[in-house]
Amino acid sequence: MTAPNGRILLHLGRDVRRPVEPDEIYFLEATGETTLVRLRSARLVRDVRALGEICPILAAAGVLRIHRNHAVNVGRIAEIRRRDTDADWEVALEAPVNRVLPVARAHLKRLWAAFGEA
Repeated sequence: MTAPNGRILLHLGRDVRRPVEPDEIYFLEATGETTLVRLRSARLVRDVRALGEICPILAAAGVLRIHRNHAVNVGRIAEIRRRDTDADWEVALEAPVNRVLPVARAHLKRLWAAFGEA
C-alpha cells in the first residue's frame, strides 16, 4: 500500500524498513522466499517477503507481475517485444537499468491491460 506521502516500505529485515519512492523501483525478482528489488540507484535491495506477498502491495504503485519470478514497474518499461521464439514476449526496461525480462504467456493479457489494450 502506498502511504499518503507516496512512499512504500521495503522490509529489509524483521526490524528494518526502508521507505522508497515507487518510481524508483524498476523490477522485482523472486529468490526463494525473499525478493530482490532493483532500484534506479543501481542498487539491489533484498526484501524478506516473497514476490507473491509483495506484488499485491505494490500493485497500486504500478508494479505488475509478468512472470513467476519477475514483476516490473510498468512506468519503467521502455519496450515490449517478441522474443526469438515468436510465441513469447519480453520487456526491456529504461536506462539506467536496461534489463530485459521475460513475460509469461499467462501474464501477457494483464500487461496489455496495464497500457489500456485488450
